[in-house]
Amino acid sequence: MKLYNEPRDKRVFVPKKSGGVALNFGHPVAWWILICMTIIPILIVAGVTIAYFA
Repeated sequence: MKLYNEPRDKRVFVPKKSGGVALNFGHPVAWWILICMTIIPILIVAGVTIAYFA
């Protein structure tokens, strides 16, 4: 999967030809969306799971 990365494009969400939207990783807000919506929740779930089984 190729990431959309165009720093000159000021849009955070870019429409795809097949429908839906993609994040423009040339925009700093897209990285914060990725971190807050995927990486932090994964770390929380992993931490709680480890604490439960420890």
